This record gives sequence, structure tokens and C-alpha cells, in this order.
Amino acid sequence: MKMIFSGIVIPISTIDWYGRSVSVIFFNGCNFKCLYCSNNNFIKVANQRIEPLYKGGSVMEIEEIEKKILDAKSFISAVVFSGGEPTTQYDALEHLARFAKEQGLLVGVETNGYYPERLSRLIEKKLLDKIFLDIKAPLDDVQKYSYITGRDDAAGRASKSLELENVDIEVRTTVFRPFSEVLGIASALVGRECIYVIQQGIPENAPEGEIRKEKVLTRDEMIVLARSVSFLKNVRIRTKERGEEKIV
Repeated sequence: MKMIFSGIVIPISTIDWYGRSVSVIFFNGCNFKCLYCSNNNFIKVANQRIEPLYKGGSVMEIEEIEKKILDAKSFISAVVFSGGEPTTQYDALEHLARFAKEQGLLVGVETNGYYPERLSRLIEKKLLDKIFLDIKAPLDDVQKYSYITGRDDAAGRASKSLELENVDIEVRTTVFRPFSEVLGIASALVGRECIYVIQQGIPENAPEGEIRKEKVLTRDEMIVLARSVSFLKNVRIRTKERGEEKIV
């Protein structure tokens, strides 16, 4: 089996799954075109086409990715598949998730939530332990969600992913000064058993545009944002200065 691979693997990470040492494998390609995407190098046009967009990266035999997992196995307890959007290459994702589980490792997926049915399939097959769901804007603001992601139906699909059962869910929002809608996003999480992580966006990593001129939110400003949604049970921030911190 082949996949379109970004070429990026973090062999050992302690920040992508709080409390665990994991390997992070970045798939190439995404079905969104977010205004502030920090991983936009993973979705550039290339000669290969895999639904739903053209992808950059290289065609790679999946056994090469398996070897990277095996190389790190002694130092990790889980594998996180990120991107881009890993669910756009579902067959490769399922294959690698099964391989990781066969090694006794937990599996997490960082996703925009556009394909709840694919995530559900992984859950049903007991191949997915945790979803890291990237919520871009208030889920009831369909127009803003569409503006940020470039997909008219993105908010509704993310809502369905948030409702998935029999899996742990951590909701994440990357914040920048023009698009920080933390309060509206958090309102949709009331009563749900999930962690909410507010991530410090780095403007210089965003695609070309006005957002790159903005100043990064400071750690103190991030703390204020987290405390503004103290009606949730578990709110954390993630910054370059201190990594992940529980605020509420």
C-alpha cells in the first residue's frame, strides 16, 4: 500500500497527548484551506491526486512508516496521526492504526472532524483511542466556519464528530487576534466530557496574508482567554513559553 506522506515524523513527543510519550506522523493533504493554517506546507499542489484535494509530499510505501513506528516503539505508548488531515487518506490511516494497535500502542487522530463516519469506522473497529478535534469557530456560526475553512458544510460535520461516542475527545482551538472565538466555541462543549485546549497560534507560520502581521497572543492573554470559559471543567492552554498548562 502507498500513501502521500509529508516527510515529517516526530519520533518522540510529550506535548501532543498530555501525559504520554508518543510518535506523531503527519499525513499530507487536507480538504480545508484555513486562513491561518500552520501546516500549509502539507497541502501544496502536486502531481498525485488523492480525494478530495491535490496533495504535496511524496508517494511512500506504507511499510516505511511502519518502520518508523517500530523504531520508536520502546520509547512511546501511543501514535498520533496528524496532518494535513489524516482522514482524507482513510485506507492508509486504518492500516497504520491497526499496525500501531498490534504493537500494543494507543492511537490518536488529530482531525478537523469533516469525516465523522470515517472516525466512527475506526472506533467500531477498536482502532482509535482518542480524537483531538480542531474546532475552528463557534459551531452555530456556519458562515464564519465556512469563511475560515473554505467548506460550507464544515461546521455541521465537526458537530457530528464532537458527538461521537466510545472514544476520548480533546477539543482544540488555535487562536489568533482576528479569529479568537473561544467563548462561542466553549459554549458548545458545556456538559460534555472533554478537555478544551486553547493553543497559541504563531502568525509567521500562517499562509501569506494579513494574519501574518499580527502579534502572537502572550501567555498572560492566553490565561485570560482560558479563564473566560471557566464554566467548563477542564481548560488548558498551550504556549511556546510553558507548553501545556491546566488553567481551569
